[in-house]
Amino acid sequence: MAKRVFLVLAAVLTAALIAAPVFPQQSTAPAPDPQSTIEQNLQEILEEPATTDTYRYDPQGRRDPFRSLIGPSPKISRENAPPGPPGFMIDEIDLQGVFQTRSGLVAMVRGPDNNGYSLRVGDKVYDGEVIRITPSSIVFRQEVNDPTRIERFREVVKELTSQGDRRSS
Repeated sequence: MAKRVFLVLAAVLTAALIAAPVFPQQSTAPAPDPQSTIEQNLQEILEEPATTDTYRYDPQGRRDPFRSLIGPSPKISRENAPPGPPGFMIDEIDLQGVFQTRSGLVAMVRGPDNNGYSLRVGDKVYDGEVIRITPSSIVFRQEVNDPTRIERFREVVKELTSQGDRRSS
């Protein structure tokens, strides 16, 4: 059996060697200069007439590959927002002061309605909650509604600024 396989392989190799030319054919034409070929191709591209038509993608019932799979980030609806701090967004709150009570630090904040409110650790706002109050800042944990981010929360720190700093900015 092994001898028969060997003979078949030898016959195939012999046929391949007989069919292949021993010497490659020599071309009498000179080899083209690569630089001139590139220049010629560039010239042909530049001479092509410019069309006024722009490319438009025709999905033909398929999903457009240039649109995000995730989609745009959803906007937060505040139609049924409660009054006061539970209805305020973190970005709308300004820290006005921090004072000490028997139960701990309390932050005085100004809301978008230009009224003052007091916040303690654990108080909820519309898009987060107060997680820490220091003598010079308030820290919120904001819910992030972005499907591209791994974390569902981020910390937002509102620093206490002096009256002079607020006027200059």
